[in-house]
Amino acid sequence: MISTKCFDGLPHEYESFLIEKYDSFVTTCQYIEIFHPPTEAHYMLLYENELLQDIYIFDIRGNTAVCLNSLIHLNMSNTTAFKNELFAHYPEVTNIEFPSIYNDIFHDKSIITLRSDNYVIPLPDSMDGYFQQLGSSTRSNVRKHKRKFLNDYPNAKFVAKSGSEIDERMIDKIIRLNFERILSKNEVPHANHDDVNHHYNYSKHYGCVTYIELDGAIIAGCIAYTMHGSMYSYFLSHDNNYSKYNAGQLCMLFLIEVSIEKGFRDFHLLWGECEYKTRFLAKPRPLFSYKVFRSYSSSFFLSRIKEAISYMIYKIKISKFAVPIKNQVKKLRKKSEKELCKLEY
Repeated sequence: MISTKCFDGLPHEYESFLIEKYDSFVTTCQYIEIFHPPTEAHYMLLYENELLQDIYIFDIRGNTAVCLNSLIHLNMSNTTAFKNELFAHYPEVTNIEFPSIYNDIFHDKSIITLRSDNYVIPLPDSMDGYFQQLGSSTRSNVRKHKRKFLNDYPNAKFVAKSGSEIDERMIDKIIRLNFERILSKNEVPHANHDDVNHHYNYSKHYGCVTYIELDGAIIAGCIAYTMHGSMYSYFLSHDNNYSKYNAGQLCMLFLIEVSIEKGFRDFHLLWGECEYKTRFLAKPRPLFSYKVFRSYSSSFFLSRIKEAISYMIYKIKISKFAVPIKNQVKKLRKKSEKELCKLEY
């Protein structure tokens, strides 16, 4: 028998439960508070035989309750109890949205939409074991680049910092390198100096930063977040002057080594299809958005049509016939030098 209790605000006293239960770097009170402050936050505790089973955090936005638990697997029995209680407790809510989950599910009056893939490397017990799984050409190239880099720069340091050891300078430098690297590809960077404060504040709680230091300067770095059994790599960047050594990937491999040493099971490279992710053994893990409605309303049927169109577009995008189109779209998305000059870090 499932019982529920509902409260206002964020469940800060249950932060350790959230980390152990969901193992998701975005399903923590700290993440929600820093990156996406809710307008009207509530949470629901779900018990079975008086044992806490799940905590659902949600934000009421008009007639929609947005569940802030993301990058998780839903327990459907508990989700059904959550849905029933929420609809009973909040009569103004007509639908509940789960923006990013791993379940491919379908129930009455619900819509499931395929969003993207989270690329995940299942980690072995040792770095040697990981290297043995890599393709022979990848293994050879990694060793060659690292050997050449250390021969040319024997004083280079590979550094790992976590939590309170991380300072704002590191975060700022790595995000700046990421900004400059993407800009050099004639693309619009997805982060700038405005994001430094958020990532620095969150890093103080769950951060893990690896970087390569040369003569006191950071020339490549990764910003990642550690959870119960997973490492989430968020930023990967390097100085373009060290591109011939694949310095960014050398730093990422160091982060993988740190993850294995810490005993993590999974290394997340997050969303976005990139050749290097599959080369380094990342497997796509589909992500879905899930929306459940109170009734068969016009909003439900309109959302169903949008979902069908979205799924059709996704199937076209992942087909081999779409590769030339995707390459052309990438070219069209590249900005002119004049447009990019307007962008400032």
